[in-house]
Amino acid sequence: MSSLDADKFEYEEFTKLHAYLKEAFPLVHEQLQLEVINNYSLLYTWKGSDKYLKPVMFSAHLDVVPVEAASEGAWEEGPYKGEVKDGYVWGRGTMDDKYRVIAMLEAVEQLLSQGYEPPRTLYLAFGHDEEIGGNDGASMISRHLQQQGVQLEAMFDEGLAVAEGAMPGIEEPLALVGTAAKGNLNLLLTVEGGGGHSSIPPDDTPISILSRSIQRLHDSPFEARMTETTRETVEVLAEKLGGKYKFAMRHYWLFKGKILKKLSEDRATDALIRTKLVPTIISSGDKHNVLPREATAILNVRILNGEDEQTVLKHVRKAIKDDRVKIERYGVYTPPSPVTATDTWQFAALKASILDVFPDVLVVPALFPGATDSKHYSNLTNNIFRFAPQVVNRDNATLVHNVNERLSVEVLENSVLFYEKLIRNTCGTEEQEEIVDVDTPEMPWGVSGA
Repeated sequence: MSSLDADKFEYEEFTKLHAYLKEAFPLVHEQLQLEVINNYSLLYTWKGSDKYLKPVMFSAHLDVVPVEAASEGAWEEGPYKGEVKDGYVWGRGTMDDKYRVIAMLEAVEQLLSQGYEPPRTLYLAFGHDEEIGGNDGASMISRHLQQQGVQLEAMFDEGLAVAEGAMPGIEEPLALVGTAAKGNLNLLLTVEGGGGHSSIPPDDTPISILSRSIQRLHDSPFEARMTETTRETVEVLAEKLGGKYKFAMRHYWLFKGKILKKLSEDRATDALIRTKLVPTIISSGDKHNVLPREATAILNVRILNGEDEQTVLKHVRKAIKDDRVKIERYGVYTPPSPVTATDTWQFAALKASILDVFPDVLVVPALFPGATDSKHYSNLTNNIFRFAPQVVNRDNATLVHNVNERLSVEVLENSVLFYEKLIRNTCGTEEQEEIVDVDTPEMPWGVSGA
């Protein structure tokens, strides 16, 4: 479990996990090079036979978010027990993100047992603090590789998933691949006052001033904009929907207002067209009859591509319009990511791997609204893809970071198969298997592109 409070960070659990992985995946630990980075993160290297091919990386994380004390009684199974029941694996991290660690290692274990030898080197990078920013985990792995002069062909991290029922009018599940990610910023709002007894309050207190500021921010959303990534998403979906949708996207300049209005009606698509801000922590007072001398709020901001820290601060100051509210950055600012191209063999290989395991899906590039360890590897490659091989709908998607987090055994098995396919399609195959779709670039080791 990761925590911003170093005293609550359960480091010994990572050591136990390392020992478990060594026991569970003996071939991996016999044949791959393992480096423990910064005491708790893991970097596995599967050396390829062709030293001239740039390596690829699969990334996941070992840590999980804590279980709130108030919710412990609501869990049907112990949140840290990993129970298998009713066709599901139960527990914190089953959806985010230990299942991907296990699936990757199991895929490599099975390939090793089959005698597979990759032409291209593969890195498995497992950070230990992704949930609090990855600065001690993935960041240190990235620095370690950079010091060795490593440049990656591509990296594949957690992100969007196979979404069922995501779009009215489209029957197929959508395999959403994050080709860009929003930026991340936390702001600290502070209001100070004179304190005193609650029986004779002033007209304004730190709490009332802060409350109005938060309400003003709620009433002043960021402007809706169609980014390059989201436009690609909508164009792919419009082709499938056909008719007026197809026509509207072909004449986007004419129907821009209607398209943005339609996307803003659903909170999932609204997050794709605007920067989103929400208060996550509010603090003030410690006695019922004493006026607090200070009230604070932390705002989490997910920044749309094309904006940055300064444009966010300008918007917040303009919306609040109150000099009594101090506004400052809280923690580390991560700018929006670069956009990954999709007219490449790397994307084709990912698409082919998805379709091998989920043949009925429509593969769609999309903006990832969250933040992952991938941000620490942008110095090593321009080809970063954020995709998780799990199937979600509007109900089970809410289980991430929530009570009764669980993953079906079937999804776990498919995840192993997916990573086996992705390894073969990105690292090369002895059989020179062809990847299905012939409309994409040729693979660099002679395999037809997907």
